[in-house]
Amino acid sequence: MSKGKQIKALPTPDLSQALSLELIGKAIKARRTQQKLDRKTAAMLCDVSVVTLGKIENASKGIRMESVLKVMTALGIKMLLSPWETPDA
Repeated sequence: MSKGKQIKALPTPDLSQALSLELIGKAIKARRTQQKLDRKTAAMLCDVSVVTLGKIENASKGIRMESVLKVMTALGIKMLLSPWETPDA
């Protein structure tokens, strides 16, 4: 009996860098592989298509924010917004 294709866990990218599509895609792919999920299984668990998950992981333009947030939530990734300083009025 075959074990199937092994998923190689990718390292977590440097999350201290400026937010970008590429960073989000790398973080999602790293988290998915660290959880030993293939793309098809992860897409099913995240309630998105395999194509959509692939586009997110590859930082393709035109992906809906709703899809990105759905994937992040399902994989246990949190995105935090930091307060900004407002000039004195």
